[in-house]
Amino acid sequence: MPLTSTIIAPAVDAIEAEFHVTSDVKGSLTVSLFLLTYCLGPLVLAPLSKLLGRVPIQQSGNAFFLASDLAAGFSKSITQLLVFRLLSGLDASASLATGVSTNGDIFPKEQRGLSLALLNMDPVLGFCLSIAAGYITEYSTWRWAFHATPIFAGVIILTSLSLSRETYAPVLLHRKKQALQLMPDYRGLTLLTQFEQATNTTTPSTSKSQTLTSLYHRTLFRSLRLLLTQPIVQALSLYHGYIYGLVYLILSTFPHPMENPIPPARQHRLPALPRPVHRLPPRRAQTCALVSDKIYLRLKTSNHGIGKPESRLPLMIPASLLVPIGFFIYGWSAQYRTHWIVPDIGIVLPLMGATVIFQCTSAYLLEAYSVYGASANGGVYILRGLTGFGFPLF
Repeated sequence: MPLTSTIIAPAVDAIEAEFHVTSDVKGSLTVSLFLLTYCLGPLVLAPLSKLLGRVPIQQSGNAFFLASDLAAGFSKSITQLLVFRLLSGLDASASLATGVSTNGDIFPKEQRGLSLALLNMDPVLGFCLSIAAGYITEYSTWRWAFHATPIFAGVIILTSLSLSRETYAPVLLHRKKQALQLMPDYRGLTLLTQFEQATNTTTPSTSKSQTLTSLYHRTLFRSLRLLLTQPIVQALSLYHGYIYGLVYLILSTFPHPMENPIPPARQHRLPALPRPVHRLPPRRAQTCALVSDKIYLRLKTSNHGIGKPESRLPLMIPASLLVPIGFFIYGWSAQYRTHWIVPDIGIVLPLMGATVIFQCTSAYLLEAYSVYGASANGGVYILRGLTGFGFPLF
């Protein structure tokens, strides 16, 4: 749930008023339509990262995202805005397509807790910052909600151009192989990388018989096959998607409890979460990361040094309790128009629980399916994209 998908939530009413939109569904689509292509995009972009590498896909996606999101701010109709939202979601999904895989490329199993926590913290940060972004539409126009995110995207692009390095081993070995073949001593020889020798195969980027079509066929259908045939993938995907949809349901409804008849003195403070509450979900993610790694190491030690994927799941039990408790508080306080801090607390608790659940789910599938962990997570992305897109429309 990147910031750009949620930042316009406080501006939906302004968009509907300017474009004379009378349908509540169209208004909700401006928020949730982005998520549809954002979660389904990795099915298209992940195979490309196996041929070209992680970095080219990520950097090109960031560049196209900057252009499409900036164009959305100049939309002249609701149709143009929805089209650019679709394109923005697809472009932004490049980071999602390479994030989990890059994590598996770099970190060993015992150290993935913190890195996955940082990776899965973006839904919470995006939500919290989007609420604070209500000031943008209050003191400017809704178009600046789209102009602000490309500014941050530009900074990220410039930083990644100088700092990002390729992490996908087959691509790195292929580049080394190409460099050796240019040397006189190796010219004309058939070289096999260490990866090819160990697996008795050729890497995706070196096989002449490897075509983009066949790679898409295997990768895309592998995610669907895992989703349709593996009970554990089905269970985690349904639960992950359900929680993701609930979070977006909060996102699409939170401006309404803050509307009239609330005194103006309270309205001014409501678009942004109070600072202590604003920081709780990110800190929860950091705490979860440290605790998750310690639990994993302890269970691995008790199992004679053999780590199991299930060792990543214990924290899901307390996290799953935070979601219904928070929803009860949020719904009750919204109905009876209580003090603004009460619905804020009701929002924070599900976000804290969702952060832990997302982290545990990604870590479990990445370790349970090893080299096919990205495909297993792809099945999760399919369902969570559909639920995140559909729940706000109900």
